[in-house]
Amino acid sequence: MKRVVSLLTALLVMTSMATAQTAFGLEAGATIKKMSFSKDVYNANNCLGFFVGPKVKGTLPLLGLGADAALLYMQNKAVIDDVEKKNMSYIRVPVNIRWEIGPKAFGVFVTTGPQWDWYIGNSKLNTAEGLKATFEKNVISWNVGFGLMMLSHLQLGASYSIPLSKSGTVNDIYKGVVDNIEIKNKEWQIRLNYFF
Repeated sequence: MKRVVSLLTALLVMTSMATAQTAFGLEAGATIKKMSFSKDVYNANNCLGFFVGPKVKGTLPLLGLGADAALLYMQNKAVIDDVEKKNMSYIRVPVNIRWEIGPKAFGVFVTTGPQWDWYIGNSKLNTAEGLKATFEKNVISWNVGFGLMMLSHLQLGASYSIPLSKSGTVNDIYKGVVDNIEIKNKEWQIRLNYFF
């Protein structure tokens, strides 16, 4: 069901962009990620990351309604009980419905929509302490965001990603019993867009 909703949203976005005023640009920003576990066995710290890539947006004249989509390279890291897996690289594709309020020289906007992450690194983590984790290659989340439009070309925004699928699994072994503990990523994103 989650995948069906995501695909329908993407189709709606692409249809609206075909009839809208279109602008192309670049997006860059920072992420603050918090890993959560299905059981309170491990601790995870907040982790900083970054993303960068091209972006396109379309807006219907007068209404301010539209859509945007981006193709981003993102790099993060996972920290589980002080054991680090650095440089976790993803290809990220957020697709949002957006509403712009006010003139482009200075206005506000709100966005919401699905986001797909494809993990392009090593999906296994094995440590000397016996910790074993597996990271999913495909992750889906839902974004809710807002921001400011400035000087017709710049946009500064923030968004929060709600996980719709797990990001990975930790295999916890206690007295010979294997317990698979799910990992989900909750993430704040600060983003800067420049449209040509």
